[in-house]
Amino acid sequence: MHNLSVPSSLKAWIDHVVRARRTFTMTSAGKKGMLHDRPVYIAVASGGRFSGANAHQPDFLTSYLKTILASIGLCDVRFFTIEGTGGRAESVEVSRRIANQELTRHFKSLGLKHACENLD
Repeated sequence: MHNLSVPSSLKAWIDHVVRARRTFTMTSAGKKGMLHDRPVYIAVASGGRFSGANAHQPDFLTSYLKTILASIGLCDVRFFTIEGTGGRAESVEVSRRIANQELTRHFKSLGLKHACENLD
């Protein structure tokens, strides 16, 4: 996350990918994605906290990415986050451990045990 939203390089990529008649069509109901849905995994790192009781900034990133990806047909979006990386080392380590546990749990649930090796 950069300044509450996507970094400029990711925004440029989105602008190159989200194209009329290439990745979406216009209908009377609005945009219709042309891509076949598949899982999308997004890793988010943030110096501040944007979720939960200790949130100190709004989260514009998650809703923006879900919306823009859905507009091209990608609706199965999963976020893995590590927040507070600008904080104390102990807090960063806790956030990192939680993120690793979430990654491990998710990919093991898909039967991908080996994808979880060496996350530390």
